Amino acid sequence: MCGIFAVVNDKTNHAAQTVLAGLKKLEYRGYDSWGIAIKPTSLTPGVQKLQVEKHIGKIGEAKTNLPEGTIAIGHTRWATHGGVTDENAHPHLDCSGKLAVIHNGIVENYLEFKEELIKKDHQFSSETDTEVIAHLIEEKVKHQNLVSAVFKTFNDLVGSNAIGVIDFESEIIIAARNGSPLVIGVDEINHQYFLGSDVPAFLKYTNKVHFLDDGEAVVITKTGIKLFDLKTGKEKKLNWQTLDWKLEDAEKAGFPHFLLKEIHEQKETITKAALINEKEILEMAKLIRQGYKTVFIGCGTASYCALAGKYFFANAGITSENYGAYEYLPFLKFTNNKTLLITISQSGETADTLIASKAAKKRGAIIVAVVNARGSTLERMADIVLPVGAGPEIAVVSTKAFTAQLATLYLLTTAITNKYDEGKNKINKLADVLKDWLNPVLINQLIDTAKSLMKEEHIYVIGKHLNYPATLEFALKIKETSYLHAEAFAAGELKHGVITLIQKNTPCFVLASNDETKNEILSSTAELKARGGRIIGVAPFESPEFDELIKTPDLGDLTIFGNIIVGQLLGYYLGIGRGADPDKPRNLAKSVTVK
Repeated sequence: MCGIFAVVNDKTNHAAQTVLAGLKKLEYRGYDSWGIAIKPTSLTPGVQKLQVEKHIGKIGEAKTNLPEGTIAIGHTRWATHGGVTDENAHPHLDCSGKLAVIHNGIVENYLEFKEELIKKDHQFSSETDTEVIAHLIEEKVKHQNLVSAVFKTFNDLVGSNAIGVIDFESEIIIAARNGSPLVIGVDEINHQYFLGSDVPAFLKYTNKVHFLDDGEAVVITKTGIKLFDLKTGKEKKLNWQTLDWKLEDAEKAGFPHFLLKEIHEQKETITKAALINEKEILEMAKLIRQGYKTVFIGCGTASYCALAGKYFFANAGITSENYGAYEYLPFLKFTNNKTLLITISQSGETADTLIASKAAKKRGAIIVAVVNARGSTLERMADIVLPVGAGPEIAVVSTKAFTAQLATLYLLTTAITNKYDEGKNKINKLADVLKDWLNPVLINQLIDTAKSLMKEEHIYVIGKHLNYPATLEFALKIKETSYLHAEAFAAGELKHGVITLIQKNTPCFVLASNDETKNEILSSTAELKARGGRIIGVAPFESPEFDELIKTPDLGDLTIFGNIIVGQLLGYYLGIGRGADPDKPRNLAKSVTVK
């Protein structure tokens, strides 16, 4: 949820500024508040402690007045324990002010520690679970060295957590992870060392990284980085890798928002998905043909991608199952070593997806990770990895990762039915068609539609078969980006209660394709129109039942890509018009790493 960033040996001697810039790259992970702690190069007489600055609010336009220094840590927060206040913002200090902690996760047993620490006269200044960590380390360091004290404290924490600790005296940073992501980077030319929740935080300086596994810790000093096993305390070998990400992948490239940039990038990222993973896809297809049961799981947008995968399979005559990852455990009893669990996640760090995957793996299931972010926990846990290659997705709302994952599932379907090359050609055609379709005429039509919906309170979206998961994703984009209530229904549900919601001029989007359901969906549309609904068709054909038509490319099963992209763009322009931040919707974070 939260964003962690730190630097050691900052070459500019303005470590606080470097950390602030890194935190701005991580704002999608949390934007309730932010803070920085630094060891100043020049100490004020009589002041022998870390200098800290922290504030509530978004960090996008923030500035810091912290002094010069070469080592600092910072944090951008998505609140869990304690309200959004300056006091609850990270970093949190121990009583001496010489040790500060930043934290991503939830310490489930913090209250029992806090009670003990208060009895020992530790003074607390926040409502957070995080502050306990600083005082626990302070207490332990009375009897052991700092590294041991941090390791022992972290091992005592219950829950999914990642921490960064800066020490005034030794000028080192210690970090540890269990369930929440951490990555280190090294700039070998300038001997700078970085710690972050995600790579974009320091991509400006280096793409040479090591992703920490659960149960690992690092000690970062002026002379280098050492990796340790948290349980044994023994040093481990660092396995550096060089990512193919470029700085421009994490920049706006002239677009006003990352969300709009990433929507338009789908013209390239969908094609890229068709160029990779062939070996792994064919391996999976073979297993499925041999009788392995296929189960799709995901959360949020990923769960709708999973549902669409189930429809792709059904259209090809292949049976499969689909569950929200957060509801998979009751069905775990049906999982065994003949189960292929296809887990879908943009970040690869989604807590509920990881919990379900770990439980299934214990029962012998083959875990397949369909992920975008590289080096994630899910990727390292999986038996088969299908990285979709969409590049860094900075906007909280997922767009290009979703369609790249959807394209990957479609390709898997074609591989099972021995039509893989045909499937790749169709995906490439889709990308070519999108380049022509996403033109100023379409954009202006969507802007006009968004303007007409600005003051509405409710929007309804219906679809059938493959367009049903498309409606779910369409409605979610509108909710996430504009805060306007949008609700999706399977068209067949209308007569079972839903139609009571329709009044004169109620906006009703109808997602449709030129398929076997066309007549049925138009029949349902007529029912909406008869009740006075304003009918906006999103389809590759015209119909008298539509009051308005947003025409999409006619691409068979792949028509849903255009239908979904309409929802992405409409959500974006509605969000702009309604004063929302499309990159950072309220109350949301990019990676949901806690239960």
